[in-house]
Amino acid sequence: MILVAGATGVLGSEIVRRLTARGEQVRAMVRTTSAPEKIERLRMLGAEIVRADVKEPRTLLAACAGVNDVISTITTIITSQPGDSFEATDGEGTKSLIDAAEASGVSKFVFVSFDTSKTPDNPLSRAKKAAEDHLKASGLDYTILHGSLFCESWLGPMLFADPVAGTAKIYGKGTDKIRYVAVADVAEFAVQSLTAPIARNATIDVVGPEEISQRDAVRIFEDAFGKKFNVVEIPEATLEAQWNSAPNPWDKTFAGLMLAVARGFGSEMKPSFEAFPMQRTSPREYARNVAMASRQALGGEQRARSATESAEQAHS
Repeated sequence: MILVAGATGVLGSEIVRRLTARGEQVRAMVRTTSAPEKIERLRMLGAEIVRADVKEPRTLLAACAGVNDVISTITTIITSQPGDSFEATDGEGTKSLIDAAEASGVSKFVFVSFDTSKTPDNPLSRAKKAAEDHLKASGLDYTILHGSLFCESWLGPMLFADPVAGTAKIYGKGTDKIRYVAVADVAEFAVQSLTAPIARNATIDVVGPEEISQRDAVRIFEDAFGKKFNVVEIPEATLEAQWNSAPNPWDKTFAGLMLAVARGFGSEMKPSFEAFPMQRTSPREYARNVAMASRQALGGEQRARSATESAEQAHS
């Protein structure tokens, strides 16, 4: 049995999908407040559902009972709920899950994290580092996955390219080469880490197949969408000022992460492609897929509009 913690998230659900497709027995850990439709999707994939919360350690022993492997993607950065914080959820919560796994006789623990040594001090990085240190000292066979910048986040409309507005943000000088990685590839890394010899008691860089800069990424999106993007440049000094003056943990964390990107986060990450055979998604493929989905959505809206207009004319 493999327990996937954070199973309702984009990464967690993709890990569940890949494991069940391989015929593995999977237990998906969800919260009582998780969206019902996300839980139902996990059931449809063939996962057993267990309700637990890392902030409630007493619930974790039942979640880990009979489990051989744990994959944790838990983070509160995107799906924060009342009572969540970087310290309570990403930090102490993950430690509690590690303790429950150890107490339950789990053999392997895979933890999806990032290289906190490459980011300015912030609450999320501190929490992740504390959890990593706790895992290394636990006695469990562990793999810590240090992800590069996720395409879906750092090439997405909120943090980078907004195709509707026709804008793209550049952090710092934007010339450092980065191996952006797709969520699906991170999921595959996590699944293969359960058995890959190189992943035993190891920290692995999780990177994409192509090195590009932020400015390269702008050109890639312009090619994919067939139009120019207005580039908004955010100087490193501006980001550093935001980081220094951040009034709360959330602003401090986001400012710290953006400042890390401006300083070349991910530019020194090393691929381990031979040890993790898979078909990888390049930023060019990602941009083409986004553009294709955008055109299909626009076409669907136009067809719906035409059908409505036709119906109105028929009744006029």
